[in-house]
Amino acid sequence: RSPRGLSCSPWAVKKINSKCNSKQQSIYQQRLNEEAKILKNLQHPNIVGYRAFTEANDGSMCLAMEFGGEKSLNDLIEERNAKGLGPFPAATIFKVALSMARGLKYLHNDKKLLHGDIKSSNVVVKGDFEAIKICDVGVSLPLDENMTVSNPEMSYIGTEPWKPKEALQDDGVITDKADIFPFGLTLWEMMTLSVPHLNLSDDTEDE
Repeated sequence: RSPRGLSCSPWAVKKINSKCNSKQQSIYQQRLNEEAKILKNLQHPNIVGYRAFTEANDGSMCLAMEFGGEKSLNDLIEERNAKGLGPFPAATIFKVALSMARGLKYLHNDKKLLHGDIKSSNVVVKGDFEAIKICDVGVSLPLDENMTVSNPEMSYIGTEPWKPKEALQDDGVITDKADIFPFGLTLWEMMTLSVPHLNLSDDTEDE
């Protein structure tokens, strides 16, 4: 239900953990504010929808969103791995690929936005893959007419194992392809049931 009980549709609420220190709270609050601002202007069946941005009883801000699904894709990958099962069926991987591709096309082409942190934990799944939605747009970056992040004050954040090569270079040019690389890795996760590049540093040391 919504925070005020006004809707029968389930909502998901994101807020800052009170156990975070003041510096962390400031950083996370800024990201939450940014996410609310971005999410409010997005409307697509494969992207978690905005519902409200309001103040909780303790004074912290809460971002209420559409409840996109019971689990993240990462949760389902870990569960499948723990059960000793093999890769997801090809039809399921295709369904996830198509849903994510549609969401990314909307972000890139219609909204000129780079998601900036594509990975399995930022994809939520409802039921038996009945609905698949991209979430967590808090680190999104604006794209110019050339599909490039050209604002020097903007920096790509991402998550280490899913980062494209250009994000690891000091002079790397960030474009919409910085979402496509981790998109491919997310599908790779569904095939291998493992985190990409997890043992890369160990392999490099062995060499």
